[in-house]
Amino acid sequence: MIRTYYIRKATAKDLDGIFAVINLNLDDYFAPEAIGFFLSQWPEGQFVAESFTGRIVGALCAAKLGGNRASVSLLAVDSSVRGHGAGSSLLDALRRTCMMEGVSTIQLEVRTTNSAAIDFYRRRGFAIAETLPHYYNDGGDGYRMVSATYGRNISPS
Repeated sequence: MIRTYYIRKATAKDLDGIFAVINLNLDDYFAPEAIGFFLSQWPEGQFVAESFTGRIVGALCAAKLGGNRASVSLLAVDSSVRGHGAGSSLLDALRRTCMMEGVSTIQLEVRTTNSAAIDFYRRRGFAIAETLPHYYNDGGDGYRMVSATYGRNISPS
């Protein structure tokens, strides 16, 4: 498989591109201020997949939590590169950062009805830790999924 993108840390210049890929590929709306918050809260935990033409085709926004934990707050990959490893590569980049910073656990939330995402995360070492009734704004239920930072062999960059 030929990669048509590369992974790098996100910067403030990427806000528009991150905003676009997240809001075009996720079910909920996320304001630009939310993405800016993640960049200011933990700059090292924000990544983009950028095409060789300069377009952002994937983004991962993470937050550093207490107790040696991090949370994947947003992960979106454009349909044009979905299935080509961009989501896995973004998670691998976060895992490397977490290992370097002594973060031992990564968690995330996913809709209980999103079987494709649940399967994606399971294949990458995440397990359902709890059910979150009425977690989403529309009343939808969620799962919290958790993985050890070392829960998957990461691929070289």
